Amino acid sequence: MKQRLAVGAAAAFTAVGAALAAPTAAAGAAAGSELTYGSSILLQNQYGGDGGYLDTNGRSAQSGATYDVSTNQTPNSRGPATSVWKVVSATGKANGTRVTSGDVIYLVNQYGSGTYLDTNGRSTRQGAKYEVSTTVTKDRGPGTGKWHIFAKTSSPRDGHIRTDDIVRLLNDYGSANGGFLDTNGRSTQQGAKYDVSTSPYTDRATGTGSWKVLPVT
Repeated sequence: MKQRLAVGAAAAFTAVGAALAAPTAAAGAAAGSELTYGSSILLQNQYGGDGGYLDTNGRSAQSGATYDVSTNQTPNSRGPATSVWKVVSATGKANGTRVTSGDVIYLVNQYGSGTYLDTNGRSTRQGAKYEVSTTVTKDRGPGTGKWHIFAKTSSPRDGHIRTDDIVRLLNDYGSANGGFLDTNGRSTQQGAKYDVSTSPYTDRATGTGSWKVLPVT
């Protein structure tokens, strides 16, 4: 009798251990949504619940810049892949590696031959810090093309960034003092929604510095 009880207990213990070791379906789904280097995304501003999608729009007049940056109500409605951004590591992490909150990245717009999101010159917008445009070089100035990416939260809370997470992007110019990517006022660009600049604050107004990471569909 004692022998049968011991065998039963051992079997139950083994079953519990196997259940704990096996990945759940939910965990697999979360892993599938993790942001990795080399992937392309959309970034939806959260001002008013929908501040538009980060987008390139027309030639920039800024010295050394290529395209102006604004938001657009509908992604890629103005041109092929104008709202699509490839995530590239600024610290040498390989494509396929998971993006972690606090990483330093480049964002490469996929319109045409690809240009880097960049700060360029002081902004005249009230409450703004620097103008934002794109350029053909990774760093037009020291750190102008580098962005620290911070997630507000994620599930599970393991530090990785996933689609549908809200992130904030801090420019690295001046030793990470280039300000947070921000929408600020209506844009005068044809087909655009809001102007994009940087701000000293994570959210200059409710949601202006918050961006939702979305897959390219």
